[in-house]
Amino acid sequence: MASQRQRAKLGPEASGLVLDQTITKIGHDFYDQFYSRWEAPNGIDDFTVVIGEKPSRGNNAIITVTVNNEQLLEFPLQGKEEIIMDASQQAIEIASNSLQESFNLSQQLERGNKQALETY
Repeated sequence: MASQRQRAKLGPEASGLVLDQTITKIGHDFYDQFYSRWEAPNGIDDFTVVIGEKPSRGNNAIITVTVNNEQLLEFPLQGKEEIIMDASQQAIEIASNSLQESFNLSQQLERGNKQALETY
């Protein structure tokens, strides 16, 4: 397990990934909106966000957003630009909050192990 200093030395090559696994224009447009606005929470650089898509009927797409192998969202999406922009902003907020909560939990667990044991 790499320490924070070791990760910092690795540089931008080792920062988080945002992957496009979409198949339609609607999916690609959603990914483009998501990626262009995405900023990882401060101090978090070890993550993977996957924007995926499942087959759908008609002029819709079923978009999935997975963060660190945990699917957070699955929703139908129409091809209208305003809808895509709103959906991408909501997905960014949810993904960012999930990463921040995971980071906070891991920090709490790490600090818990460093506390002195009580003796009776």
